Amino acid sequence: MQNPAFLSNNRNPARRKLVWIALTAAVVIGGASAFFISKNSSASAAQDAKKNAPPVTLEFVPSDIATVALQPLVRTSAISGTLSPLSQAIVKATVAGEVRKVLVREGQAVKQGEVLAELDTTDLRTRLDAAQAEQAERRAKLAIAERNRDANQALLKQSFISQNAFDQLHSTYQGSEAAVRWSDAQVQLAKKALDDAVVRSPINGMVAKRMVNGGERVLPDAPMVTVVDLSRLELEATVPASDIASVSLGQTVRFKVDGFGERQFDGKVERINPVAEAGSRAIKLFVAVPNGNDLLRGGMFAQGQITLSQSAPVPVVPNTALFEEAGQSYVFTVEGGKLAKHAVKLGARDEVNGLSEISSGLAQGADVVRVRMGSLKVGAPAVVRNSTAASAPAGAASSAAKPS
Repeated sequence: MQNPAFLSNNRNPARRKLVWIALTAAVVIGGASAFFISKNSSASAAQDAKKNAPPVTLEFVPSDIATVALQPLVRTSAISGTLSPLSQAIVKATVAGEVRKVLVREGQAVKQGEVLAELDTTDLRTRLDAAQAEQAERRAKLAIAERNRDANQALLKQSFISQNAFDQLHSTYQGSEAAVRWSDAQVQLAKKALDDAVVRSPINGMVAKRMVNGGERVLPDAPMVTVVDLSRLELEATVPASDIASVSLGQTVRFKVDGFGERQFDGKVERINPVAEAGSRAIKLFVAVPNGNDLLRGGMFAQGQITLSQSAPVPVVPNTALFEEAGQSYVFTVEGGKLAKHAVKLGARDEVNGLSEISSGLAQGADVVRVRMGSLKVGAPAVVRNSTAASAPAGAASSAAKPS
């Protein structure tokens, strides 16, 4: 005979639903527990395998090692500025007139005295003809006044005329003589204006800009053509007032120019401004730059350094070999097949060549690791491949170390 309570519970649908949910949850929880136990066991096994694995040996090539060597350090000051032609000319119209033709274009090389443009000369020739005609008339009058003066001078000696009469004739001669000089000057001015109608280049160089075209009318002092001489350029730059005591005329300046990559150019300090710039208090330098092949152009931006001083040879290492921790500088060395760490005291720095002076902590001739890797740790196994080869000097390029 069946239990009435059991029959009552089975007949309750809500209760049966709760029972099935409880059973399902128990199954899920059991499976998850088994999964996590399995996963933790695998992770633990992997950690144990990693812990028991032999340590990775760092392998360096000779170029990864630098030797502490004696080398002078250079102190420099950074400069920047724009290159401009040392000699340039804006050729302007000297006379008014219509531009008949322009014979040059921008970028064209020209010689001193070469014709750049021509103006219409019709009006100028007319003025010259008028000046020459007036000159001829003045000279004719002077000839008559000279004959009258000479004839009356003989009569004066014989007392046939008075002194006053002769003085009047002499004054007429002097006036005619002055009029001739004036007319001669007018002819010269007319000839010069006619010559100025042919516009010529005042210097050897290259046409940088053409401001007029044929058919335009220009007035005196109107700019027509700009000619620049690229054989010598000038770099205008500034240095801090604190460095100016170490700068002298003729000092070498080395710089790079946008568009030429790592190529370096040289110039020499030609002038030093005697007055500091307002606001920045920096001193302006003018650096002469030879440019015989016209490779550099005006307006290019240059950045470089001027050497202020050079020290006596001191022990140095590359800056890439230096590490810092809690304000203390140190380097790594390979000793007995392991990485060792040495605290060092630094002196002067050479930012141009990437070197630092070692005041103490390392002896001259010591070898240091010059590559920067985050895996460098004291006691880590390390070897130098082909260790019989010479170590790289302090300023040489390096290659990256790799695990063996």
